[in-house]
Amino acid sequence: MFQAIAIHHARAEHADAFMAFMHRVIAHVGDAPGLIEFTGWREAQGTRLFGMSRWESAEAFQAALPRILEMGHERRPEWSEREDELLLLAPV
Repeated sequence: MFQAIAIHHARAEHADAFMAFMHRVIAHVGDAPGLIEFTGWREAQGTRLFGMSRWESAEAFQAALPRILEMGHERRPEWSEREDELLLLAPV
């Protein structure tokens, strides 16, 4: 199993638009080979947004990465307060 967590630091006034974009990306990725689950989350007491995905392997994630990034042209720079963080997690 392999997990990827993208942490997006959304500006409060753009959080809803950013989350709608995340849902479009999740739908676009669909049933990519090796994908177990891909969900979006919003911080309860803040504006951070989280894209969380679980994969059968790191290789499956890497193979799907172009598909995940394909819709990047729809993302607007003004939606973010700062650069995203990406956590890539393997079991221990």
